[in-house]
Amino acid sequence: MNKNDHTTRILYNKIHLKQLETHGFNRISNLLNTKNLKLNKNFFKEKICADLGCGSAGVGALNLLKLGAKEVHLMDLKKNIIKPIKKILKGYEDRYKICIGSLEKLPFKKNSFDFILCQNVLHHMDKDTKGFKEIFRVLKKRGKTYIAVQGAGGVIPKILYDVIIPEYKKNPLFKKFINDIMSNKIAKYDNFYKSNLDKKGLKLYKFLLKYIDDDLRLTLQDRILSPKYYQYDQQKLKLKMHKIGFKDIYRIKKKIEIKNLRTLLTPFYSHPNHFISKILYGDGDIGVIASK
Repeated sequence: MNKNDHTTRILYNKIHLKQLETHGFNRISNLLNTKNLKLNKNFFKEKICADLGCGSAGVGALNLLKLGAKEVHLMDLKKNIIKPIKKILKGYEDRYKICIGSLEKLPFKKNSFDFILCQNVLHHMDKDTKGFKEIFRVLKKRGKTYIAVQGAGGVIPKILYDVIIPEYKKNPLFKKFINDIMSNKIAKYDNFYKSNLDKKGLKLYKFLLKYIDDDLRLTLQDRILSPKYYQYDQQKLKLKMHKIGFKDIYRIKKKIEIKNLRTLLTPFYSHPNHFISKILYGDGDIGVIASK
């Protein structure tokens, strides 16, 4: 495990544990279904599945268990995942197993799983190709995987990765301001701003504040504090996966329900090929199903 992977695991342990206390937990633990995955409604019955890079909340595995998976193997880098996962998966004790390991060298035999879930993990890895190859190795013949990664391009990611994050790293004042926003320590800014707005502006500001919540702040922490967020070109990603041996690759569309300001952006998440989506997000959040 390299330094970036170690730092990322520490960061996401904190984020995932906080996420358990927000409505974002319910959203993520019900994110996938057989309809948007374009699978038979009984697909997961009797299936042996894996949630690789499961995180401290185990929400992906919970999603799979709700879909009817016979057994789910959860894996991540550190033992600190065990206690919170046992709490979240209470009632499913006979249907899951937890192990510690790395996507660079999975602790499973080849051809182990009917279905593998790997959400938002590979784009944080320094050696992501090893991760793709390992997923292919432990997937059964004709088994399927769902892989989610960050897509390339778009105005919003460009502002984030080319402007905000570099400024955050080099400008102490800006870093303090962003940290205060992410930790909800904004009283001093709030008082200044409200005292200098006219009535219409104040009304709009108070309305918008209702849609800034802990789930949104955790999303900012995810994007800004992560040591690495590799962005994949959709076509190059498919070529990479084909070269490894994956076949029947197709992208899925997810309808996401969000209760904060990001709800204004959900049309672009669920319709990634719309021209406005391409302008704002480029290839967007890419989620693909592939077979072995």
